[in-house]
Amino acid sequence: MTHSDAASRTLLISCVGVESDLPLLPHFLRHYLDLGVAPERMHLVLNALTADAPGLAEARVILAEHGVDGGEDWIEPYTSDAMWDKRREVQRRVASPEDWVVSADVDEFCEFPAPLGEVLDYCERRGANCVQGVFIDRLAPGGALAEIEPAPSLWDQFPAEADVICTIRQHEGDGDNYKFGTVNVMLCRGDVLPSRGGHAPLKGEGAVPVSFLLGTSLGRMPGITNSAVRFAIPFRVHHFKWTEALAERHQRRLDTPGASSAGSAYGRLLLDRLDRWGGRIGLGDVPVRHPTLADRVPWRVRTNALRAAVAADRGAAFARRAAGAVKRRVA
Repeated sequence: MTHSDAASRTLLISCVGVESDLPLLPHFLRHYLDLGVAPERMHLVLNALTADAPGLAEARVILAEHGVDGGEDWIEPYTSDAMWDKRREVQRRVASPEDWVVSADVDEFCEFPAPLGEVLDYCERRGANCVQGVFIDRLAPGGALAEIEPAPSLWDQFPAEADVICTIRQHEGDGDNYKFGTVNVMLCRGDVLPSRGGHAPLKGEGAVPVSFLLGTSLGRMPGITNSAVRFAIPFRVHHFKWTEALAERHQRRLDTPGASSAGSAYGRLLLDRLDRWGGRIGLGDVPVRHPTLADRVPWRVRTNALRAAVAADRGAAFARRAAGAVKRRVA
């Protein structure tokens, strides 16, 4: 199999909220087209409150301009649970177990450390069927919640790479559970379904066994809440959510019946923090990523080192449990 063949077997699945996501949509489509996903393998769900919402027609025009099919209408109030149910339904319908799927929100731009086909070949050789990455929060200069412009690229409009989500969520008082929401599934086989939020594979009856590329779910990786560790992981999801529409979008979701308790708690925390920061991101309060010598290390070397760290931690945990069992038996 060539790298090109592998990339052409990748599907993109997403949901577009026509009330708020349209400025992002052209940037989103160009990004995944540039990664090598074929336009006919992009499956976009268009969400609106009513069937005559003007944003639906505008979304279809944007899709057509990029060679993408007109999308699939989903007419009902947005909730995270309903949206992920819809995306999983689309994945079951269009993906085979041999396919690879990127299921990304419109503000999530996956960065792979090599051409997509090369990454897929690497996963297949290792028997992995799920690749997670860490969120990298993209910020406008000065931490401003800026309006999205058609040009230049979003990478230029939001040049700062920061660790906002993990920093904020460490103050939720939710034990260690917050860290599972700071990572995301970037790539998975067609029969591996994402959970709500897309942070991990769906569990439960009928779920296929999951083999993570990095050896474990990233939410369980040693040191994952440390920004230096996060910034060194070569699989990244650049998050372009920190825009002028952020506060309104989160408030609208908080006001929608059926909003999840976890999403509501995070939304309230985020709005409170934005208020304290004066309507922008306080760059002095969050870690910001800068190029380091580690970035020059080949990605396979870094990936193998991360897998080894996971294996070592599992071995140490097993030894601790075994020692405890022996101590109890002796006592």
